[in-house]
Amino acid sequence: MRIFKDEAKLSLEYVPPVLPHREGELRLLNAFFSSLLRGKQAISVRVVISGSAGTGKTAMAKLFGRQMEAEAKSRRMNLRYIHINCRVNRTLFTILKRVVEHLKIPLPSRGYSTEELMHGLLDYIVENDLYVILALDDVEVLIKEEGSSPFYFLTRIGEEREDRMSRLSFIFIVRNPEILSMLENGVRVGMLDNVVHLPEYDAEQLYNILSYRVSEAFFDNVVLEESIRLIADLASERGDARYAIETLWRSGKYAEADESSVVTPEHVRKAAASIYPAIKKESLAYLSLHEKLILLAITRALALGEKAYTTSSELNELYRLVCEEYGVQPKAYTRFWEYLQKLEDQGIIRIKVSSEGIRGRRSYITLPEVPVSILQHELVRLLEGESKEP
Repeated sequence: MRIFKDEAKLSLEYVPPVLPHREGELRLLNAFFSSLLRGKQAISVRVVISGSAGTGKTAMAKLFGRQMEAEAKSRRMNLRYIHINCRVNRTLFTILKRVVEHLKIPLPSRGYSTEELMHGLLDYIVENDLYVILALDDVEVLIKEEGSSPFYFLTRIGEEREDRMSRLSFIFIVRNPEILSMLENGVRVGMLDNVVHLPEYDAEQLYNILSYRVSEAFFDNVVLEESIRLIADLASERGDARYAIETLWRSGKYAEADESSVVTPEHVRKAAASIYPAIKKESLAYLSLHEKLILLAITRALALGEKAYTTSSELNELYRLVCEEYGVQPKAYTRFWEYLQKLEDQGIIRIKVSSEGIRGRRSYITLPEVPVSILQHELVRLLEGESKEP
């Protein structure tokens, strides 16, 4: 059975028509550029988009650019959005070359200085009644390579020209706006007037993002609800939608390899382990006997594959059965819970506490980034050598 309806919808290069939980930031970005759509603005618009990895900075900027071009076209206005990554184009000269190539401006690729390229670009923009929004992504790289000079040059060169009306506006994309403190004061102040900050996503927001991508990329009822929830929970530790989407794609690939008709939590665990392996075999060897027995009980609770979590009460019952199997006296519940907390402190398991109304709070336990099958096999091998409690 086919898993993917459109695998390209999970590509990190894909920009969806909707960005859940970025509507407010997108409206603010549009507000900063609203004067541009009215035409003949007197100054260049400069906006900084900041946020940690996976918060949607690049996707939001590209979606904004697409929307701006469409709106400008409806107003019979000539506007182009150009997105340049500074990790690939690390100097102002190469950035300007990419812009010239993008606009197909008839300038020689060699023999021009940076200043000549810039003036040639501005001449072309004015002569063709064109407005350009230039987005520079990963600006940190450009700052580290060339310091303040590129930004001073980009933002001030229009002042030297007779056609002082600026048709070139900027979006600067950074992870942490504090990097701008490396710039000279005069340059920095002008850049920080308009800042759009993207906070990290929480688990519920990631769940909504993943559900939307599932609807785009997979056939109906292929990705189990438990699997979406597990990916959201894992990614919420980083607040990273990019990691969540990559895990979703890899989970689908593991389901395909297993010739499964559904994407299960076990496929998610395999995918997560392939990105950031959480447990090394040698780490398991140093666990106490009862920590190993509890872990084995967890693997059995989750072994069916369609279950992402087990409750602490269910797990305690399974733990007692495992102890009986290996001829070990089980610990009391308080001690059992202490072992669970130690396993969580080591990053081997994850405990999620949920409020359930009048029934109070309930603890759910999962293996975040290790496949059940692999862990179970390794634990059985280790426990075979421990016939009695130390």
